[in-house]
Amino acid sequence: MAISDRKVLYGINNEILTEELFSAETILANANTSSSAIGLNLSGGQFSLQIEVTGDGTAKIEWLGSNNGTDYIKPNNASDIITAFTKTDGPGGDGKGIYSFNVSLVKFLKIKISETVGANSITVTATLAIQ
Repeated sequence: MAISDRKVLYGINNEILTEELFSAETILANANTSSSAIGLNLSGGQFSLQIEVTGDGTAKIEWLGSNNGTDYIKPNNASDIITAFTKTDGPGGDGKGIYSFNVSLVKFLKIKISETVGANSITVTATLAIQ
């Protein structure tokens, strides 16, 4: 079930909802992109992100929160989901991995991906899971 198809019973039956946020999206050197906003009204507070990175750049992935749906800010207690991730990182050394992360109490969430080294681009596919 996609996050956009969330049902009222979500909190009762502990469904795990997934949404592909980025599909082979190229991020230029020293640039960044953010996902669409994700409403967290029915979230139980469990989050993970499955990623695949190709290209010769380096990725940093973080989450941004909002309570008003307009201003997306990295909370002062937030940690990056992933820092300095390349096409040879991840448990298999193939640029793929699944990473859980904690989110502060916010109403909306965005995932922000940056290329941080500034020399080469990256291509990213990322799927978010929420329970």
